[in-house]
Amino acid sequence: FVGDAMVVIFSAPLAQADHRQRALDCALAMDAFATAYAHRLQAQGTRWGLTRIGVHTGEVLVGNFGGKMLFDYRALGDPINTAARLESVNKHLGTRMCVSQDLLDGCTCVAARTVGRVLLKGKRHALQVCTPMAALDATRCAPAAEYDAALRLLQPGQAHDASAAARRFAAMAEHFPQDPLVALHLRRLRDGATDELV
Repeated sequence: FVGDAMVVIFSAPLAQADHRQRALDCALAMDAFATAYAHRLQAQGTRWGLTRIGVHTGEVLVGNFGGKMLFDYRALGDPINTAARLESVNKHLGTRMCVSQDLLDGCTCVAARTVGRVLLKGKRHALQVCTPMAALDATRCAPAAEYDAALRLLQPGQAHDASAAARRFAAMAEHFPQDPLVALHLRRLRDGATDELV
C-alpha cells in the first residue's frame, strides 16, 4: 500500500513465465469488482468514485528495503513509476485502465483498444498505451473497426491523413458522444494535433 494506492507485483520472489498475463488478469478482476461495487453504492445514493488502474512490465529491484524503523518487501525501479503514471493518466483519458503495449505483448486473447503513444509525466519517451475492452462500457463505445481505422490515419506512413481522421472521429462522436477515447482524439485534432501522440 502506498498512500491511497496499492501496488501488486508478479514474478517475485519466484519467477513466473506468465507474469504479464497474471498481472492483466488481476487488473481486470480488480476493475470488475471495483466498478460493480461503485455502482452499487451510487445506486444507494452514496457518492463513490471509480478505481483507476495502470499496468506495466519491466525489470525492477525486489527485496527488503528500509531500516530499523521501516522495513518492507517491495519493488523499486522505473517500471513501478511507469505503472503509477499509467494509473494517473486515466483521469486525463477518461478511462479506468491503461496498459502498456509491452505488457500486452506477453498476453493472449485480450481485446484491447489502442489509446495511442502517450508521453507520461516525467518521461522523455512516449509509450504505446492501450485499454482493455473489458474496462470500457461497450454500449458507449464506437465499433472497434471504425475507431481503429480512424486512429490508423494518425499514425506515421502513407495512410496518414489528420483531416480524414478528424472527420471520422467527428462522425463517431455524433453517434457515441460518451466514448471517452473518441472524445479525446476529436478534441486533440480540433486543437491542432496531427498524430496519435497524446
